[in-house]
Amino acid sequence: MTKTIGYVVGIIGILFLVASVKPVNTIFVGFLPLLKGIATYYLLGAGIIILLVAIVLLRGSGSGKQPAEVPIYQGKNVVGFRRMGKKRRR
Repeated sequence: MTKTIGYVVGIIGILFLVASVKPVNTIFVGFLPLLKGIATYYLLGAGIIILLVAIVLLRGSGSGKQPAEVPIYQGKNVVGFRRMGKKRRR
């Protein structure tokens, strides 16, 4: 769930960055008159901050694909299971 929210926030941040470009801003003002009073550098700053929040959300969410336990083989036979914990950062 957190990964999905991170992607959505990232797309919103990219839209803010795109809206900060002057030719695109004039197109956006036609659709959203609210943007007329906002300076482009405010949009750029907001876009950067929103993208940083998205990066934090995406890095904080795990991939979820790592199994909790992996089998230990001896030849073709499974002799036990190893618990996989979180990897420690160095």
